[in-house]
Amino acid sequence: MKASVLLAGLGALALLGSGASNDASAAGVAKVYKGKSVDVIVGYNPGGGYDAYTRLLARHIGNHIPGKPRTIVKNMGGAGSLKAANYLYNVAKKNGRIFGMFAGGVAMDALIGGRKTRFDPLKFNWLGSMTESSSACYAWHTTGFKTLKDVMKKGGKRMILGASSGGSSTAAWPKTMNAFIGTNFKVITGYKGSKGIILAMERGEVQGLCGYFISSIRNVRPTWLKEGKVVMLVQEAKKRHADFPNIPTVFEYAKNKATKQAFNLVFGWQVMGRPFTLPPGVAPDRVAAMRKAFWDTMQDKKFLKDGKKSRLTIKPRTYKQVNAYLKEAWASPKKVVKSVFYALDRDKKKHKRKKKK
Repeated sequence: MKASVLLAGLGALALLGSGASNDASAAGVAKVYKGKSVDVIVGYNPGGGYDAYTRLLARHIGNHIPGKPRTIVKNMGGAGSLKAANYLYNVAKKNGRIFGMFAGGVAMDALIGGRKTRFDPLKFNWLGSMTESSSACYAWHTTGFKTLKDVMKKGGKRMILGASSGGSSTAAWPKTMNAFIGTNFKVITGYKGSKGIILAMERGEVQGLCGYFISSIRNVRPTWLKEGKVVMLVQEAKKRHADFPNIPTVFEYAKNKATKQAFNLVFGWQVMGRPFTLPPGVAPDRVAAMRKAFWDTMQDKKFLKDGKKSRLTIKPRTYKQVNAYLKEAWASPKKVVKSVFYALDRDKKKHKRKKKK
């Protein structure tokens, strides 16, 4: 009896000690943030969908971070958000007061190769995503393009698309379709983000836009789809969006397993949506606190009301779901990864040979 009483007493003390330790840890994390500011990095210029989502989160997450710090959004556009990804991994302080968002496709560049990625996506401290994304290819209503098959006709006319940089989804995704399913897209790069491409469409400089989220077009040009200003040619996602059940996905055009695996690397990362991350090397208790703050924000009624007012779809994904997709992608066959590398025209040696000729 005495032994059992002693064990019970020790167990109670252990539980009390654990509670005290947790309280101390929580208080310590609060000190890190109280009276301070948290920088929220977004890898794009102001005015686009990524910027809108980041600012929405920044308006509310501070209320859920221990110590309730103020949040400051900082735009860091460049190379389709690659600049921001490299910054978060290599330059940003590891104090838990800097986090941000860049395109999930940029995370995949570290696997595919051919771009100056200086990070390992599997080592980022992912917080989660505000939504699972779904993109599409759009044609301006006066161009005559009605379906993706119109861009696949042999001898048919090319469709001219606007894009920001060569590594952005607006350029990489139509290139992928050209290589694997025989579309006839011509991509013109150099536009200032999606906002610049949209203005170019309105001016008639380009005929369409690919690699652009449905949620973004609804936010930036809310009447376009309803009024038929743009025609959705194909959904660049694994499954059809609930609001557009009659528009096929790019995966439905894949004729074999290898093409579907390649598409999973290029288009499939949208299950990550618009993921936010802390740099690697942040203390575990701060990572845990920020993950909780992110998820608590996703359930916040004021946040959800603000999101609806801003016409932004909120379908949150956990950091575990982000990590699960990345692990799946990194298990892809090497032949498939190599096929995507060439489809995206990232063979620098090939370009050097062309210059010599």
